[in-house]
Amino acid sequence: MKTNKVFFNAFILIMISLSAFAQRDPVDKLFEKYAGKDGFTTVLISSKMFSMFSDIEAGDDEFNKMISNIESIKILATEDESLLDPDINFHEEIMNELSLDEYEELMVVKEKDQDIKFLVKEKEDKIIELLLVVGGEGNNALISIRGIIDLKSISKLSKSLNVQGLDELEKI
Repeated sequence: MKTNKVFFNAFILIMISLSAFAQRDPVDKLFEKYAGKDGFTTVLISSKMFSMFSDIEAGDDEFNKMISNIESIKILATEDESLLDPDINFHEEIMNELSLDEYEELMVVKEKDQDIKFLVKEKEDKIIELLLVVGGEGNNALISIRGIIDLKSISKLSKSLNVQGLDELEKI
């Protein structure tokens, strides 16, 4: 009887773990798929890093307020497209998986053989995620900024961090 109870509890824990694993969002799935692989650059910036920035930019209250509300920035970009499978297209991969009920398009840029989308996710009238998806021939990038986001200040952040890929945020 005791063995059955232990087995049942173990089974329940495994099922809960599997269901939580299955509910990963498409952004995290794409990062996990390509992170650490040849030809891809992955950058993860945590909230702790932003608290260090606030110490550096001590005189800029607007900047400090903005970065104090950011939880994380994730950047995934291709390095040398010539080394990669030409069928890789972050835009297609993410848009096929993303629930458009959760995200709203801010801006769409279509260039020759390339699509760029800016999407936001809102909760209680606050932007909690800004997503930039670039896909197509010659360039693939995905940037996810999570936290409470002020769109007016986001280009200032991209200039301050000087990280490849964030320059696309200046288009907002």
